[in-house]
Amino acid sequence: MNDWTLAYDGFDPAGERLREALCAVGNGYFVTRGAAPESEADDVHYPGTYLAGGYNRLKTEIAGRVVENEDLVNMPNWLLLRFRPEDGDWFNLMSAEILSYRQELDMTRGLLTRTVRFRDKQQRETGVTFRRFVHMGAMHLAAQELTIIPENWSGGIRIHSALDGTVINAGVERYRQLNGKHLEPVQTGFFDGNGSFLLMQTSQSGIRVAEAARTVLFTEGVVVEAERRSIVAP
Repeated sequence: MNDWTLAYDGFDPAGERLREALCAVGNGYFVTRGAAPESEADDVHYPGTYLAGGYNRLKTEIAGRVVENEDLVNMPNWLLLRFRPEDGDWFNLMSAEILSYRQELDMTRGLLTRTVRFRDKQQRETGVTFRRFVHMGAMHLAAQELTIIPENWSGGIRIHSALDGTVINAGVERYRQLNGKHLEPVQTGFFDGNGSFLLMQTSQSGIRVAEAARTVLFTEGVVVEAERRSIVAP
């Protein structure tokens, strides 16, 4: 680490949640934890996006008593972005052979970068670089970039990007017995061939949160079209 860069070498599952907290990017209006975009909430990862003032109250019956709690709501996950080579598995650090791994938070630019080289079960070696920022000037804007470099193979690649409204508040173990489902779906849809949107509402405070995302594919810096399929899951 230098004065303006926080860096980690090597993947450490036991320390991943701490790294996600320390590598969060935000702009004062909303913040997103430094979770890997292919990850979902489990014992290793906890993707989380939080909105200033985004609170909600819920009641839970525990041991015959009703407990009311107020949480800063984990908003829909806009990060979900993963890939898999044809006839292969979805990229997963827990199952891949990691050849190199480095994560850096550049605090002068507010840029989070993760660079990984890995070998899969088919002995294919691939380099991937993830970059992410939350815009300081346009408070509703954020972006991420995934660069995939096949090193010893060629073939098709499938990309999955999504807005996930099924997230709950479950980041603190001692509070997991409390009701953590703060979000209710309002509307979902697609636009312009490469965009999707999700509208959710907090169950008690009535805060409506809309997210919209575009997924654009480049090959050597040139925008290319690929076969696309749009899916809405419950």
